[in-house]
Amino acid sequence: MIDVDKDWLSSQYSLGFDAIELVVDGVNRTYRARAGKKHFYLRLYRASGRPLSQIIAEVTLLTQFPDCADVGISRPVATAGRSAHILELACGGGLRHACLFESVDGDPIELTPAGMAQFGASIAQLHLAMPTAICGDMRSLEPIAIVQDTLLALSPILESREVSGVIEHDYLACLRRSELHSLPAGLCHGDAWAGNTRVHQGKVHFFDFDDFGHGPLVLDLGTASWHLARAESLNSGDMVASLISGYERVRPLSKIELEVLPLFIGLAEVRSLLFLARYCALTDDLWAETFRKAMDVFALSQHS
Repeated sequence: MIDVDKDWLSSQYSLGFDAIELVVDGVNRTYRARAGKKHFYLRLYRASGRPLSQIIAEVTLLTQFPDCADVGISRPVATAGRSAHILELACGGGLRHACLFESVDGDPIELTPAGMAQFGASIAQLHLAMPTAICGDMRSLEPIAIVQDTLLALSPILESREVSGVIEHDYLACLRRSELHSLPAGLCHGDAWAGNTRVHQGKVHFFDFDDFGHGPLVLDLGTASWHLARAESLNSGDMVASLISGYERVRPLSKIELEVLPLFIGLAEVRSLLFLARYCALTDDLWAETFRKAMDVFALSQHS
């Protein structure tokens, strides 16, 4: 379903769009817009759960992110006259916020140990290039608060009782024993995985900062490791090792970061459960499979 009028969108940006197509029909809707030989991506933000103040903070980050020789990002496009970056669109009987982003050209990260080493280095380069602070309502990525929110979101789902018990009594207990207060913190991408990057002329470019926020930097490394572990490939262990090695070539991890990394792989699982519980309607069979995989992740994460 295409519910964005290309002529109206053209008038907002003075770009003359030739075509618009829906490429991701999810909680957020993403459209590819073509203007001549150039492509852009229009993000239609979720109907709830992402306040305008947080979207403004995301745009602020991406407009203030420095031009960097080591790593790149997809920047938001200003409307005609550079008056704004965020639009309001009618969708599903209500209004939703939207933002147009530059297309990131290039190839996917190679899913090889060498590719993961490059990806790990790029995450560290992203962390080092991030502004130290921005104005706006930034999402907090405080681990214990995320776990507590997840337990609350899972509580109406009867099938979640076993996994919720493991999260509360085992995983959360491990988190609380950890020295989270001593972890280096800053602005994180929030969903750092290979699918949110492209490589152009040897430089890694990141996009989709919808989950960005302020928290322990190791959160991004844990998220990237979680994606590799969830792929269930035979060499996922080697891939994670290469990812960490690549990261440390740019920014060495502290002893405590290395110790808690398994817990942050578990935190990525917690955040995935939180998203599913808040925004997705799964069948009983899908919930059962989701919780089975989650139990495997938490069993590993407690070995930190």
